[in-house]
Amino acid sequence: MYSLLKDLRYGWRLAFKKPAFTLTAVFALALGIGANTAIFSVINAVLLRPLQFAEPDRLVWMWGAVRDRFSQTSVSPLDFLDYREQNKSFEQIAAAITIPVSFNLTKSGEPLRLRGAVVTTNYFDTLGIKPALGRTFVSEEEQSGRSRVAILSYRLWEERFGADPSVINKTITLDGETYTVVGVMPAKFRFPQTAEIWTPMNFSAYPEMKSRAAHFLNLLGKLKPGVTLTQAQSEMNAISSRLEEQYPNTNTKWYVRLVPLQERIVGDIRPTLMVLLGAVGFVLLIACANVANLLLVNAASRQKEIAIRTALGASRWRIVRQMLAESLILALFGGALGMLLAIWGVDLLPALSAGDLPRANEINIDQKVLGFTLGISLLTGLFFGLAPAWQSSRSNLNESLKEGGRNSSEGIKRHRMRSLLVIIECALAVVLLIGAGLLIKSFIKLQSVDPGFDEKSVLSLRIDLSRAKYQQEEQALNFFEQLQQRVAALPGVEAVGMTTELPLAGQPNDAPFYIEGRPPQNLTQSPNADFRRVNHDYFRAMRIPLVKGRYFTEQEVQQTARVAIISSQLARRFFPNEDPIGQRLRIEFMGREPFEIVGIVGDIRHRGLNIDLYQTLYLPDLRMVWKNLVIRTSVEPLSLVAAVRKVVSDIDPDQPLSDIKPMEQWVSESVAQPRFRTLLLGIFAFLALTLSVVGIYGVMSFVVVQRTQEIGIRVALGAQTRDVLKLIIGQGIVLTCIGVAVGLIAALGLTRLMSTLLFQVSAKDPLTFGLIVLLLIAVALLACYIPARRATKVDPIVALRSE
Repeated sequence: MYSLLKDLRYGWRLAFKKPAFTLTAVFALALGIGANTAIFSVINAVLLRPLQFAEPDRLVWMWGAVRDRFSQTSVSPLDFLDYREQNKSFEQIAAAITIPVSFNLTKSGEPLRLRGAVVTTNYFDTLGIKPALGRTFVSEEEQSGRSRVAILSYRLWEERFGADPSVINKTITLDGETYTVVGVMPAKFRFPQTAEIWTPMNFSAYPEMKSRAAHFLNLLGKLKPGVTLTQAQSEMNAISSRLEEQYPNTNTKWYVRLVPLQERIVGDIRPTLMVLLGAVGFVLLIACANVANLLLVNAASRQKEIAIRTALGASRWRIVRQMLAESLILALFGGALGMLLAIWGVDLLPALSAGDLPRANEINIDQKVLGFTLGISLLTGLFFGLAPAWQSSRSNLNESLKEGGRNSSEGIKRHRMRSLLVIIECALAVVLLIGAGLLIKSFIKLQSVDPGFDEKSVLSLRIDLSRAKYQQEEQALNFFEQLQQRVAALPGVEAVGMTTELPLAGQPNDAPFYIEGRPPQNLTQSPNADFRRVNHDYFRAMRIPLVKGRYFTEQEVQQTARVAIISSQLARRFFPNEDPIGQRLRIEFMGREPFEIVGIVGDIRHRGLNIDLYQTLYLPDLRMVWKNLVIRTSVEPLSLVAAVRKVVSDIDPDQPLSDIKPMEQWVSESVAQPRFRTLLLGIFAFLALTLSVVGIYGVMSFVVVQRTQEIGIRVALGAQTRDVLKLIIGQGIVLTCIGVAVGLIAALGLTRLMSTLLFQVSAKDPLTFGLIVLLLIAVALLACYIPARRATKVDPIVALRSE
């Protein structure tokens, strides 16, 4: 240990004696280690860290699904009750309403729209969560007349109620109705992610609660101890089969598919994080190769020192240990600086993800991340220090002590090692650049997809009326008619559209429909369509083109007429050889009276720009208590917010607004995850390219120094500038081309793993591969040209005297 401390002290002194060398090495390592630490902190929080619930390994998400068809949907209330009563695999099965729920909080200051969740009374017990204050729900509160209780989120309690503990058992007004606050959840509890308030589910509140055809519940279960997911799935399949026999009209082929809750929360972010982890790993390897090259150059300049040490009795292990100690000092410096970069990156990554990163509030630098950083720093030090240390310990004593030792066989071996490291750097950079190039091309194609409407100069906002205050449909109709007329009269407003569900805003709503005159089908066999309730000006506000027929009239909207407009996709799919205008449809849950098709409009990508077109039905309606307003303007959209807010306040002082955004923001947020991974992989690829160029430049600079005498002789014998350039650049380009060839072979295999992340781009896209090869060779030429140009200025006399 005493000798090791001496080695570390000596390495410390050397680091400060060569500040340029030390800073270059430390900064290269800091980039690699910092990027790895930041990405690992995300993976640790999202994928590795257990959910912050009691016994999270026993928690299971239960998807509604249809056999022979990949589907992930919700479950009907009556099916849920049967699953809960008949199973023997679960301690608890809880449910929450799928449709986004929100409440108007009034009489407690300025009206506020709260994102909420309507859940069964055993919801928190299933998750194993205890409230910070008060209690959770009790089973009796699922009954009508006893369900007017609420639980607050910790943030709502702090921001709206001043963290007052006496709020328990006090009343608040939600949607015009009085609720009693019975609890406050812990500060870190976020489930569902956006919920600010929870109320108990009332199974007698609405007719849909008594339906097997209406699927709008998300189920969550907690397995009994010792029960596996496979055993539970088998039992749920058996229960589903019994329900299918009992209720063939609604339950044919329906079952529930079980997945671990963590998998449900993580969603489809796992492939993105794995790709990013691989990318930062490549960046670190390139940084290690760069530093190893620097150490090889440094070792070459210390040949005589090492030879003298050996001559004085130092063993090979002693020399290796000394060199490794110096490498570890560089690695620890790099790790410390990398940690600082990672702390900044941990704050930046959730912002770059635009809220699309699950469990983002849990991302931090904890003990596991600190241990990862320390471990990767030590491993990195050993990795990039081992080759130079081993090479130095094997130097020939006699040749090293000679004046001409620089061109000895040991020097040639070091040169080969440096060349090999450059080849590795280029190969890794090619893989990263091609991966980034594919994602960039994919993202460009995704952004070029026509959403079917013109999102520019459109302000969107949401209004949810209180059901207690607007119990009659005519009241809601009167409110929205006044709102439309007054907003339309504002300066700069061109059109005011209204819809129950906004495109690309994660507001799904689909239902089965039946075409009149065709053979009857049961619920599971009938086609589904997205359906939207809109006003007469919605298509004009969104600039959705009319293909055939006509739009709704204002009178049809006021009367909720039995007419419908269909999308072009629905017309193509279900009326390929006939005119849909005048045809009649029946829509499940919309009564027996059919709807007459009066128009066909262009297709809209409601579900996502990267999702295939889906058929859509539009119905005229202003009587629903929730609406999204889309206001086409000739001015900057957000400049109208204050005026619209005043109009709403004049009509109903207790009515808040929510989700106030330009329509362009909804479109942008819909591609947040592709943008996130493309941006990060692009940054990592740029770092890889930069480090590779630095590596090539460093090697070629050393080659010029090493071959100074040879170049001087060549010049003295008549070599021209172009000959010297060709000599040096040719050597660098050969290394680059070998690295590119190896990288292309690796990329052909590795990019196939990214195929699920690409949109309308092949994982073997020849254009991307070709452009990346040209880019790397071009920058390699530049990196070789600078030292080659310096070689042309070698004075033959000085060069010959240098030996």
